[in-house]
Amino acid sequence: MRVAFYAPLKPPDHPVPSGDRQIAQLFLAAIRLAGHEPVLVSRFRSYDGCGEARRQGRLAALGARIADRLLRHCQEFPEFRPEFWFSYHVYHKSPDWLGPAVAGALGIPYVVAEASVTPIQRYGPWAAGHRAAESAIRRADAVNGGT
Repeated sequence: MRVAFYAPLKPPDHPVPSGDRQIAQLFLAAIRLAGHEPVLVSRFRSYDGCGEARRQGRLAALGARIADRLLRHCQEFPEFRPEFWFSYHVYHKSPDWLGPAVAGALGIPYVVAEASVTPIQRYGPWAAGHRAAESAIRRADAVNGGT
């Protein structure tokens, strides 16, 4: 099965080492070991570390354009079309602007690992990111880990 893999916080091939990068790499390896074909569909980082509403708006708009581009790519190249979408580490500072839109349009399962919703952020500086993360998590066909 072709699995679309996306990590909105930090892609698995990011040049700066971190625990998030390592876990993303381990998820890719696990998907391969399970006999599937993971495809890193985007390196787009939706991370906003400052809680800046304008930045969150720009990231949401950019995410929508990338999702549209991925969908067009799937139409042009059916062999690229994933059968499953897997997002790692979705939370208010790095919501998933791609997975719910693409999985919904393609009618494929959407799964989130390491999901996190922090109720205190509902009205805080990351309110837009919180709403997006909460929406993605609710939309998910399966959610693993997180809070």
